[in-house]
Parts: sequence; C-alpha cells; structure tokens
Amino acid sequence: MNLLIHSDARFAARTVAGVIANAASDEPDLVLGLPTGRTPIPVYEELAKLSARGDLDLSRARSFNLDELLLPRNHPASFRSFMNRHAWTQIGLDPGRCDIPDGEADPCRECARYDTAVAAAGGLDLVFLGVGADGHVAYNLPGPPEARTHCVELPANLAESLEVPAPWRPLRAITMGLGTLLSARRLVILALGDVKAQAVRALLEGPETQEWPCSLLRGHARLDVALDVAAAGGEWPTESHIMRRG
Repeated sequence: MNLLIHSDARFAARTVAGVIANAASDEPDLVLGLPTGRTPIPVYEELAKLSARGDLDLSRARSFNLDELLLPRNHPASFRSFMNRHAWTQIGLDPGRCDIPDGEADPCRECARYDTAVAAAGGLDLVFLGVGADGHVAYNLPGPPEARTHCVELPANLAESLEVPAPWRPLRAITMGLGTLLSARRLVILALGDVKAQAVRALLEGPETQEWPCSLLRGHARLDVALDVAAAGGEWPTESHIMRRG
C-alpha cells in the first residue's frame, strides 16, 4: 500500500489526478474505472486542466463507471448526467469509449452486459474510488459482499443525499462488485474530510469485514490511498510504506 497524506483536499486531489495522468502516459490504451459524487469532482477538475494544457491524452483510453442509478438516462440525478457535466469530454475521453450501466435497461441483463464489456476490454487497469462514510465503495454496501456487477437497493440516507424525488424511491443502483474491483490491476482511493475518518481507519487498520466494505480492498497488490489531514485524523503508523506530504 502507498499512503499519501496531504495538508488539504486540493493537494490530495492533485495527487490522484497525477497518478491517472502518469498511468495514461505509460499506457495510452488505459482502461479506467471512474466514480461519481462530491469526492472526485476536484480530481476531474485537475484532469481537465491537464488535458487543456496538453499534458494529458486520454483519447485512446476507455472508461467504465463504477455504478449508475436506476433512473432515466437524461435524469439530472443520473450518474450519466454527472459524468457529462464533470468528466468525460472535459478530461479528454472519447464519448464513444465511455461505458456506464444503463439505468433504463433490465437490471439483470444489464449487469451481465457490463461484466462482459469489462472483460472484453481486457479488464480494468486502474480504478479510481471514493469511500463512503459507512465504508461503502462504489455501491458495495455493508452486508454480504457481491462478487461482480449487481443491483442493490440504496438505504434511505443515501437516497436522500442524492436528492432523488420520492417517485423514484426506493432507489436502486447497478454497481460493480468487490470481485470486479479487486480484479483491477491498480486501485487508487481518495478520501476527504473528517466525516471519512472512521472509514479510512477501517480501510487501513481495522479487520477485513463485510461491515466495512472498504476494508476488503486492503490486501490488493497495488493500492494507493490519498487523504487530506481531516480524513487521516488521529495517530498513524510510521512503517516504511507510509509517506506523508503537504
């Protein structure tokens, strides 16, 4: 594990953007797994700056989103809408090479299609992940883990945070499973703010348990974790694999 602790959120986001940019430079046909939510927005902003300056070329890369809500494709709360606003073309991806679960499709068939598409692309080279305050990654929630892409009903607190109107509740989502994430060749996790501190401690130090899904990623062979000081919190180990910056 490579742990990087930064003085503030912007530096942490810049580090993750740099990891992605360097990976794309080394491997132009990079296959990415990409998230939505508040945490990745500053990373996408940094990637957009790199792309505008000519310091990032994702034209040959492919991307697969980690999850999508079961909503109409053009619904403003859909993750497809989020990616159109914040990421895909802004960071230089070819829209024709960006895949995301179809929130209007039959969920079982769409899960199978998505797994097939990821496999046909040769698997995921680099997955960028956030971590929920309860330790969820993508929409792998506390509870029995799922191996591959599956459909999950979101708890009320997550549905409310997404500001999805009541007619669409209970809200469901299609998500890559932990098996898919663990099969990626590299994982890069970003956590920001003191609200994530407990989940971060579970990721780094707690027992590997399905009650904290993020903890199940700790044994990945190539794992980078970028934090700001607030997400780091408390006392931290000083083993040689720990780096502190900012």
